[in-house]
Amino acid sequence: MLKVRNLSKSFSNSSILKDVNFTLDQGKICAVLGSNGSGKTTFLKCLSGLMSYDEGVIDFGSKNGHLFLSDKLNIFGDLTIKQNLEVLSRYYNQDFNQASFKESLKLLNINQYKELPLKFLSRGNLQRNKLCVAINLNWDYLLIDEPFSNLDYDGVKIFKDIFENFKSENKSIIFSTHQNDDNSFCDKLVIIEDFKEM
Repeated sequence: MLKVRNLSKSFSNSSILKDVNFTLDQGKICAVLGSNGSGKTTFLKCLSGLMSYDEGVIDFGSKNGHLFLSDKLNIFGDLTIKQNLEVLSRYYNQDFNQASFKESLKLLNINQYKELPLKFLSRGNLQRNKLCVAINLNWDYLLIDEPFSNLDYDGVKIFKDIFENFKSENKSIIFSTHQNDDNSFCDKLVIIEDFKEM
């Protein structure tokens, strides 16, 4: 179980997160809702360890830890989808599985772009590449920033189906969104402005 206790984060004199308490079991999906600039990305970055915080305790209490995928879609723009994943696999000290990779390309409908450097992909297909990374790495908690932006209807459906599949494997997803879409597939909703759980 992920446990967050009394998490606080401020920039200069502006408090972004204040005494946040939050828990999420493995095998659950949580949406963090809020307007642009409200602190959604800050919350995810604090959870991921990429950003320091002023006070509080974050404990994932899980074997395989977490994976953070930011809203910056084009990290290794000169690399292909496969090369990008190979680099990340080495970074996380995990094996690259060729069979799983090929299957994920088909599932995400990006097989036709596998030889292109990421910088030539559309923003929607770059989003799909992010999920390709998630499918091919081991983790217990996925922290993903704005996963549905730049996706068409079919893309959103593919993502939600894959999220449900992650859940069936006892993996948890925490994602941020400013979109007031159908989040009925989520187990928990959090409004970031006052960190009210629903």
